[in-house]
Amino acid sequence: MTHTATKEILWRTVAHYSPTLASKSSLLEETKLFLASYTQTGSTKLASQMLIDTVLPQRSRQTRKTIVRILRTRLVQWNPPSWVLDELALFAQDQHPDTFRLAMLLHIARQDRLLYDFVQQVIVPRWYAKTYKVLRSDVQGFLDDVQEEHLEITHWSYTTREKLSRNALTVLRDCKLLKGDAYKHIVSPTVPQQVVRHLIHLLLAEGINADNLAHHPDWQLWLWDHVQAQKAVDMVTRQEQTSWTV
Repeated sequence: MTHTATKEILWRTVAHYSPTLASKSSLLEETKLFLASYTQTGSTKLASQMLIDTVLPQRSRQTRKTIVRILRTRLVQWNPPSWVLDELALFAQDQHPDTFRLAMLLHIARQDRLLYDFVQQVIVPRWYAKTYKVLRSDVQGFLDDVQEEHLEITHWSYTTREKLSRNALTVLRDCKLLKGDAYKHIVSPTVPQQVVRHLIHLLLAEGINADNLAHHPDWQLWLWDHVQAQKAVDMVTRQEQTSWTV
């Protein structure tokens, strides 16, 4: 597994917090439509226009534009290499829906620092403390705790914060890290091997040293510790070395 890090690719958002999730949540079905259109056209630009013009079912053109803008933030604007979208398109067609959902958990969180930090700072510690219930008030408490570091939060309205809190938990439920409707609980997902391989390739392409892969915090998006991650890395490495020698 060898990949070269490319400076022009913004592998993850590391800047300020954005209230994007106050607008829309997971948009998984819309993402599938985008990937299908991308597969059909070979162009993210054409796929985006197709969604706005004909593919998305939402009645309002402005709503369709908003959805496409969010999808492009997650999948296009960071300038991913083509293999990333190609693999996501395959995951979207997988007969097991969790394959796509758990892959999208990676990409949504990596391009939304607020969601990423909420998982790392709230969900993961609660999982290890065996405190599994998660409420919208927990998202609000997280925002209160970090707003001194992220002053942009102080400019958000009460309504924005409420919508963001609701949608953040919906994303994590849709992507299999939480379960439940009115009351949500943390669950440990079963991650398909092809999605594990996808994350390994992402990290290597990002420039993470192979010896440090298992200690990267991205694995914690699935509630994995470094021991679980190392076992997965070792297994994928052995399989790929075997395929090279056949």
